[in-house]
Amino acid sequence: MQDKAGEKYWSTYWENATLPEAFNYKSASVNNYPNQVLHKLFSKIFNGEDSKGKSLLEIGCGNSVLLPYFASEFGFQISGLDYSEFGCKQSERILTREGVNGRIILGDALNPDPSLLGKFDVVCSFGVVEHFENTKEVIESFSKFLRPGGLLITSIPNLAGVTGVLQKWLNRPVYDIHVPMSKADLEKHIIDAGLAIVQSGYFLSVSFAVTLEGIDGNRIPNYKLKKIFIKSIRTLSKLIWVIEKLVFRFPSGRLLSAGVMTAARVKK
Repeated sequence: MQDKAGEKYWSTYWENATLPEAFNYKSASVNNYPNQVLHKLFSKIFNGEDSKGKSLLEIGCGNSVLLPYFASEFGFQISGLDYSEFGCKQSERILTREGVNGRIILGDALNPDPSLLGKFDVVCSFGVVEHFENTKEVIESFSKFLRPGGLLITSIPNLAGVTGVLQKWLNRPVYDIHVPMSKADLEKHIIDAGLAIVQSGYFLSVSFAVTLEGIDGNRIPNYKLKKIFIKSIRTLSKLIWVIEKLVFRFPSGRLLSAGVMTAARVKK
């Protein structure tokens, strides 16, 4: 099973990235609206779960701001796994900055240390499985880290919608390291992997999260013009977020939503 991006891409990506701000869903800023949506989604997924003291593993944890959030908000004992050494170091820096205890493991989730298998109550990945052609097999591999009855949370960007069209048009090399999937596609892979879906849906009604960084770490052709274009359509999405905050929520769907989030259980 081969990551279409590769370790070199991720290490270059993290080396060029600054430490992200902490995951903050409490600010009223419109720029913070996606975090508010995600917080409500995670709260729904973990509703009824006795999460305090339970073990959570994030696969592909490089630069993760969600690990300290899961620890502080839900009481999880957190671990992260990534095959990029630099990505792991970034995650450790974030945990230190947030004053959160956690374990960051350098390793390959598809060729793991056997001692990690069957040890976690929750396993999650955000923007990982869509980098592999054989999605079902990757999900099967991720589920092996779970204890019986454990919960697998999987999120992917919505590259089957308008964001995918824009990514393909503006920065084709980055588009090509992804496998575009709809909600139905992801659900089928999860079911075929032997898991039972608990929750599934598109999230954030409108988002244009297009990556303009070059796959080799350099700027893409016409970068400045493309950045102006993306900034203008992101302004439109923020106007819609303001309406959602003040008036009503637009439905999330395949055409314009930011991504897909699923929660599924392995058999007991």
